[in-house]
Amino acid sequence: MSDGITEGIIDKLSGLPNLKVISRNSAFRYKQREIEPKKVAMELGVEALVTGRVIQRGNDLSVSAELVDAREDKQLWGEHYSRKLADIASVQEEIASAISGNLRLRLTSEDKTRMAKSATNPEAYQLYLKGRYLSNQSTAEGLKKGIEYFQQAIDKDPGYALAYAGLADSYSALGGWYYLSPSDSFPKAKAAAMKALELDDTLAEAHAALAYAVFSADWDWPTAEREFKRAIELNPNSALSHDRYAECLKSRLRFSESMAEAQRAQELDPLSPEILTQVGNVYLLTRRYDESIAQYHKALDLYPNLPLVRALLSWAYAMKRMYPQALAEYDKIPDPDKSVSTENQFVAGVLGWIYALSGRRADALRIAHQLQDLSTHAYVDFYFLAGIYAGLDNKDETFRLLEKACEQHSASIHYLAAEPAFDGIRSDPRYADLLRRMGLPQPE
Repeated sequence: MSDGITEGIIDKLSGLPNLKVISRNSAFRYKQREIEPKKVAMELGVEALVTGRVIQRGNDLSVSAELVDAREDKQLWGEHYSRKLADIASVQEEIASAISGNLRLRLTSEDKTRMAKSATNPEAYQLYLKGRYLSNQSTAEGLKKGIEYFQQAIDKDPGYALAYAGLADSYSALGGWYYLSPSDSFPKAKAAAMKALELDDTLAEAHAALAYAVFSADWDWPTAEREFKRAIELNPNSALSHDRYAECLKSRLRFSESMAEAQRAQELDPLSPEILTQVGNVYLLTRRYDESIAQYHKALDLYPNLPLVRALLSWAYAMKRMYPQALAEYDKIPDPDKSVSTENQFVAGVLGWIYALSGRRADALRIAHQLQDLSTHAYVDFYFLAGIYAGLDNKDETFRLLEKACEQHSASIHYLAAEPAFDGIRSDPRYADLLRRMGLPQPE
């Protein structure tokens, strides 16, 4: 409940002009901790903090909130609200309005309308909050359970555009994290996002969800870019929109624009491991390996137990032919997190590629065969298998697998034009032909 109220206030304030609002990932790092306002403000690059407390007893809700000038450690505003559970949305609106008033922001009628948006059905809103809470965990189980709650919210309120946007994002995440095949996930994400826009075409979350779905499912670059720009126009404080737009741009080899979007996302969510990693990924794809290594270390300093980031760090070392360092980083990943499985296939695939590059051919083939066996009963992105065979310099098998990845609309193959792992096949005419068919730019 407290997460939902916090996130709701962030969402309402994020759409306001001339206001930088830190995103949920970084804000939630301080949850249930005693904080020094000046220190936190410095870490996040902000001038003011909103803090609060939520207590729920049955259907009674007690919410206290205050706005603090972090530079002077002085309260600018504070209020206590006693409401019924059904009034959560109105509490968020009141707090957001009070904050904007005390920050002396000049709001247009459009700004006020956007801040006042909420579910027409209180039960639907509570179900939506549960869906967001679970889907934000980014696990297969959490995403699937989140989808159930979003659907229940829609059943309660068929006109609830935000619930459709949540549904779209959850399906995109299932496909993007390889928990579900692209053919099962992205069309559902696209349909839900389009329904959200049909209900409310001013909803930034819906434009962002549609952009990511068409980017991933249809490789429709013009539509994806248009929708990302509209999402950012409606909510310039959305770190997620900037982050995903950066992803789209780097696949188009527009690296300077991609870095600008990734860095803007980092300003808005400076403690998010995903966004710190995105900046590192742009460095990696532009062959600035030392800078990518430094960025991955920053993410691991905050979150030491993230297998994905540890795998990316290993990848960067391998690109510098520092194979002992690359494999040493892999040794820090717990065995369950690097075993060949649906949810670990990126980590396993990168390890197979590093084995291939470092001359451990038998180990590379062992992982490749395990991934092939897994593909007989679960979704496997053949792009990762192709990477292992590219490392083994087996071009025919690499292209055979890339063709299969193209057919399955792999969630990763849109990086093919930028991918350093495939530098060894760039001179092959089959590479240029594959890029042409996907509508990807040809590297220089």
